[in-house]
Amino acid sequence: MPPRFWIDRPLTCGTHELCESEAHHARSVLRLAVGSVVEVFDGRGACGVGPLQRVDKKVVMVQIDAVETTPSALPRIVLATAVPKGERMDWLVEKATELGVSRLIPLKTTRSTVDPRDSKLDRLRGQVIAACKQSRRNELMEIAPVVHWSEFVASLREAAPFFVAHPGGQTLSQTVSQVMPAATAEVIVAIGPEGGWTDEEVALAESRGAQRISLGPQILRIETAALAAAVLLSGLRHDRDQNL
Repeated sequence: MPPRFWIDRPLTCGTHELCESEAHHARSVLRLAVGSVVEVFDGRGACGVGPLQRVDKKVVMVQIDAVETTPSALPRIVLATAVPKGERMDWLVEKATELGVSRLIPLKTTRSTVDPRDSKLDRLRGQVIAACKQSRRNELMEIAPVVHWSEFVASLREAAPFFVAHPGGQTLSQTVSQVMPAATAEVIVAIGPEGGWTDEEVALAESRGAQRISLGPQILRIETAALAAAVLLSGLRHDRDQNL
């Protein structure tokens, strides 16, 4: 398979210049030359394969003669999650991207201990690109700005199924399988901090139609719970698509 590169604009047939970081990787890390065949994707679902036309210290150019577009998988998987510490958030972002999560929303909750700065989120967005290159995903996972739990709940549309991971709920597979056959655009799962949700936070979510779901009998860390939910949702979506 040819090496993959991301371009920061919609992909069309024609000649495209790689951005500085991608050009450096092609030129100085992989040491590709004119004529080397590469694959490019635009993070919006489009990809194409073609040869490098120019490789020098200033510019790396690729020629694309045909573009394929992958439609977005539906329903979109949205993870709204408290933020784990340090490298655990990096791991969460990488794996959520590989699993086909559409949007990750960092939450600030009553018992949150981490509130990432914008610079941290920008670095994580770079990891989304790297994960898409590795997993051959053509659509970038969106990382939203940090939002307070109450603001997030208030912003929700009533039509979107909304689940909160909390002890005492039904299993996720039982609950979500009931909405998967429906023509819903997205499914939202919220993961709380390691200290758990407060009663008030759960009540607020339920006032907006949230259903409690369980991810098993054990107490999971934030990133484990988020990825357990992503795996189950991705599997249910795939099973549903296979049976259509």
